Amino acid sequence: MTERPPLATEAAAELHNRLAKQIIRKLVDEPIAAGGGMSDIMMLCESVLVGVMIECFQLGSDVKMLDIIVDRARQRLAKVRLEDIAIKGCG
Repeated sequence: MTERPPLATEAAAELHNRLAKQIIRKLVDEPIAAGGGMSDIMMLCESVLVGVMIECFQLGSDVKMLDIIVDRARQRLAKVRLEDIAIKGCG
């Protein structure tokens, strides 16, 4: 089997962003179109995450990777939510 060269940083970012948008649209739109709600979307998100963990990591390393993923997701969410907030002070 021929090894592929590693994905360049810029190409990886473009690929990740493009795929994430497609996956998010399906993950959100399809349950809603079927009459579901936020709990259905969250359950689907959980199922996808568990499936990826099972597919990509062996028992033992999966819990550590899950912790890393959740920590990074929290950091990214905080950055997205808080970066444009204007801080108002006394003065």
